[in-house]
Amino acid sequence: MNTLYTDRLTLRPFRETDAGAMYENWTSDERVARYCRWYPHQNLQETEAYLGQCLTNPFCWAITLRETDEPIGCVSLVGEDAGVPELGYVLSCRYWGQGIMTEAVTAVIEELFRCGYETISAYHSVANPASGKVMVKCGMHYVGTGMTQKKFGSEELEQVNYYEITR
Repeated sequence: MNTLYTDRLTLRPFRETDAGAMYENWTSDERVARYCRWYPHQNLQETEAYLGQCLTNPFCWAITLRETDEPIGCVSLVGEDAGVPELGYVLSCRYWGQGIMTEAVTAVIEELFRCGYETISAYHSVANPASGKVMVKCGMHYVGTGMTQKKFGSEELEQVNYYEITR
């Protein structure tokens, strides 16, 4: 996996030493987890297990500010539906509303196109329109609304909006 650079960010592979920063910056934060498919992590061990998944995903980038190199979020391919890869992302709430996620997702989309992907998808909870705004700012187009599992291990469903971008 390539390390990606933008004006303000470095998107790099995760390291085994990143769990503490991940836990402090987003995985334990209820505000961040509210719209994600996972519950807030209750301890560092949960984040270490999640980090293990990040370390083995060839398309999983830690979002860091160039001047700190501390992970403040993540962008990754989280699945595939009908041959179309699905992008997921998360960011520490301290950095919401600053254009950081749009910058990170745009860089990852460009990298995925360079890797040969023709179409990339993503979805967001309808209760989280800010995530949809990121998708639109990155050039993605709305393709429909549907239902999906709200949280891993839960039977509860939630309404989501689906987006795609094609090279």
